[in-house]
Amino acid sequence: MRRFAAKPVVHGVAVAASSTLLLLSAQAQEFEINSTRADSTQELQTSAPRGSMSLTYQYQEAEDLTGEGYVIDSARITTHLIDFAVSYRIKDRWTIEAGLPFISREWKGGPSHNPLGIVPPQYDSEFVDDGHFHGFFQDLRLGASYLLVTDPVIVEPYLEYGIPASDYPFFAASAVGRNLQTLEVGSTFAYRPPFLPWYFSMRTGYVLVDSVLGVDTDAMRVTADAVRFFSDRIALNLFVTAKNGGGITPSQTNDRTSELWYRHDQMIRHNYTNMGVGVDWAINERSVMNFTILRMVHAEDIFKLREALSVSFSRPF
Repeated sequence: MRRFAAKPVVHGVAVAASSTLLLLSAQAQEFEINSTRADSTQELQTSAPRGSMSLTYQYQEAEDLTGEGYVIDSARITTHLIDFAVSYRIKDRWTIEAGLPFISREWKGGPSHNPLGIVPPQYDSEFVDDGHFHGFFQDLRLGASYLLVTDPVIVEPYLEYGIPASDYPFFAASAVGRNLQTLEVGSTFAYRPPFLPWYFSMRTGYVLVDSVLGVDTDAMRVTADAVRFFSDRIALNLFVTAKNGGGITPSQTNDRTSELWYRHDQMIRHNYTNMGVGVDWAINERSVMNFTILRMVHAEDIFKLREALSVSFSRPF
């Protein structure tokens, strides 16, 4: 029987799928996608598929605003996420990527963020903390990467631009994002030991974010993966992902008559560390299903993510 590692196309799609993490950043409800690509396993074979696409669904539950030395009890936030992503290798070393998530979120804690109930009232902001699900397309992701080094260690710098795809509300416990533009600069590093059925990768990036009222919320993000191949169809993925950046704390938002209160969901730090495990199942030579569960192990000024379950379908073209 051929080993799973001997199938470069399926291998690449599997690692990409297992590294697609849909993460909750509460109170601003920032939705982030981190993906570690492994297309370089195709060894630049021009006959191999140049593109891949994936569709991911995730269910999330979060509650209790948590930080260093405090926990504020709060109602539960329930989220359903659907993300579509596509990448295409336009040349041997250049790849372009795009993705767009649709997010539906519900907050059961009452109308704590009513834009008409603050001073001054914000008539242009939609009220979504009414105990029901509200869905919006969040931020369109457009990126490019360059395969700088391929052997024995893969080095692939990337650039990713994020822009709100709709004018979704950001003043809400159930907001789907911060409605800000971002620019992420970073690189993916990967290594496949020739003598082991493992694949190791790390993606590090610095995220530049539109400042709000002069407050800098730029952040560093890191994702690390270890993939263990068991057969020609099954692989196990262990991963950790973390975000650490600037911003304000909830204690700085007590004055509810200032613009700071209206904008605070765009400015709070929302730092975290998540750990998880996933299983890749190669349905056939070209299609891969991925099942993932993750939990938040460190929370800093963010609603604590209790559980996140996701399923992804990926296919090269």
